[in-house]
Amino acid sequence: KQWYQRRVAITAGTLTKTTSKLFSSTPNNYLKGCKWSPDGLALLTCSRDKIVRIFNIPDITTTTVEQHPTAQHSAANVPYDVEWNPEIDHLSAGNCNFAVSCKDSPVQLVNAFTGATLASFTAFNNVEVLISAFSVCYLSRDKVLGGYCKHVRVFDATRPGRDCTVIPVGDLQHQNNNSIVSTVAAHPTVDGLFGAGCYNSTVGLYSSQIKGVLMPFYGPQHGVTQILFSKDGNRLYCGSRMEGEIYCFDTRYNGSVLHTYHRDVQTNQRIQFDINKSESMLATGNHDGTVLLFDLSGEQSVVNQEDDGMSELRFEAHTDTVNGVSFHPYWGLLATVSGRRHFHIEDSETEENSLKIWSF
Repeated sequence: KQWYQRRVAITAGTLTKTTSKLFSSTPNNYLKGCKWSPDGLALLTCSRDKIVRIFNIPDITTTTVEQHPTAQHSAANVPYDVEWNPEIDHLSAGNCNFAVSCKDSPVQLVNAFTGATLASFTAFNNVEVLISAFSVCYLSRDKVLGGYCKHVRVFDATRPGRDCTVIPVGDLQHQNNNSIVSTVAAHPTVDGLFGAGCYNSTVGLYSSQIKGVLMPFYGPQHGVTQILFSKDGNRLYCGSRMEGEIYCFDTRYNGSVLHTYHRDVQTNQRIQFDINKSESMLATGNHDGTVLLFDLSGEQSVVNQEDDGMSELRFEAHTDTVNGVSFHPYWGLLATVSGRRHFHIEDSETEENSLKIWSF
């Protein structure tokens, strides 16, 4: 009875906005994720045409015509990762920037109003060759963290340049790491603590003050593409490429697996998942164009249980792979983006590169 009550509490979203012509001007211009700003006043997308676009929330909710970005940033290459400043405030114009990393370029801070580059943070290897960050996040308002091959680097956002702190990210089994740090996430309650995932399927908890892994997490069998902390930092969610599970780890008890949530992932691209502000719902994209919603209200009372007995809802959002989902931090809105690389060998393949906003 309790499971049924949780199940009927989840309902499919109502489509309120679609933007597709903007991304369909060139073939294979698939999107690579979307993120609402922490203050909820802007939505960020990046796509294969090397452009990071910023959409304002008033335009999305009050009109039915195709949405146009209020600002955009032309990157040097296809972006690897983007992240909003956690203390952004559009109303006071404070900290209105985001970090972006792309191939053969330094990590850059970009003005969210104009799309202009504010600062660059460069990294060089032992032969003075520029190396690129594959992932990026903010440790705090003035600390930017970049994930590289075999290590992460912490930059001071107030001092652009190459000065940084290097933190090795080692292989959890062989004490060495030959893989790429594909995703990083700051701990929400402990300063200097962060999680890192690699393409060699390792996940660990690290500190900017202590060398070495503080807590390893075991479970993923393929390259990790995204990690996400709960608001209290007690749970760490992890998703991988070519793997149909999202793992929920307990960071209090040696990284034990609390739950696994099944989804459909058949490509090497990052398939985003997100949790709403009340932490009652988890959303994830799927290879078949659907969005899965999981009820998290029963997480606290269930240990080591798969999602077979939990509430879930699947609804059709796109006709192509849904690679990005993002809950609005305050309103009942969910943004989804779609697209993947098509080789057009078969006529039956459907290509859809679009942004959609759903209300709940």
